Amino acid sequence: MKSRKILSGLIAATFALSLVACGNSSRKTSTEDTNAKTLVINKDTKEIKMLCEVNGKYFTESTRHGIVFKDGSNGEKSVLRGLADEKKFYDALIELGAKAGNNLTAEDMKAKKDNGKSVEGDKLEAVVTWEGQEKEIPFEDIIKASEERPMDLRFGGNIESAKKNNTGCVLCLDSCATGITSDASYPTGTTQNNVVKFYGDEEVLPEDGTVVTVTFRTIK
Repeated sequence: MKSRKILSGLIAATFALSLVACGNSSRKTSTEDTNAKTLVINKDTKEIKMLCEVNGKYFTESTRHGIVFKDGSNGEKSVLRGLADEKKFYDALIELGAKAGNNLTAEDMKAKKDNGKSVEGDKLEAVVTWEGQEKEIPFEDIIKASEERPMDLRFGGNIESAKKNNTGCVLCLDSCATGITSDASYPTGTTQNNVVKFYGDEEVLPEDGTVVTVTFRTIK
């Protein structure tokens, strides 16, 4: 039965490719369709929706990364693997009128214990949903921390660092000089000095590989 399904899938794929080859110049490619859906801006509601995938590795291993674009150098180091480019996410926040903090430097990331700086910038809200889960879950509720603090998510900005380093960092769990957004509740040096450890909460998040939607909203 399994082999029949595989064969049927191959036939269907071949058929679909033949349709594209025959030509329908007005139709978008699947890649274009995917790119259009992974990051959606709603100016009326002042929100951005980004598709991500759960990375189950961080149910048991610690990380300082909440969301990282899958094609960034840190793409496999986050609780959620972002399906949209972090630089386009930055542009989307600017388009909504959000103001970036741009107050942190690479040197700040070397802070000693109890000597860190907190990210600045407009305050944001982030919530998570997925198929079968209609209720919005605050982003902080999908994270377990060895020292819990209320999330204070900020638009750090850092676009020049993002372009230079190409880490893909969308949302860092402590204050960051490269992440587009990060949590001001945890100053720089928090994870580097092992003050706090962060994990994805497997009791809240769906299983590894599940596609979820993260909605970012500007707060005035």
